[in-house]
Amino acid sequence: MLQAQLGQVLLGVIVGKNARTLARWAHAKVRPPQASEKLLRDTFQVLEILCSVHSSDVARAWFMGMNPELGDASPAEALSEGRSRQVMAAARSYMAAA
Repeated sequence: MLQAQLGQVLLGVIVGKNARTLARWAHAKVRPPQASEKLLRDTFQVLEILCSVHSSDVARAWFMGMNPELGDASPAEALSEGRSRQVMAAARSYMAAA
């Protein structure tokens, strides 16, 4: 679901892995390391919140756009830096304003 809605490139930026690794994880050939799995789960939770009201295209754009609540980093960048809680707070703030 994450790859389908965010795309391999954006998801690769978030978890710091290439498309081949993501494909292996998606097809259950290899289980992601625990830290990567947590990051994928966090990303999925944020995506679910956004997609509860917005289309997946809007959610994908939100992940790529500069966000003032994240010091003008994109949510994808912030997630890759381990700032999942800040990204979740930014997503909730965005939803409250919608």
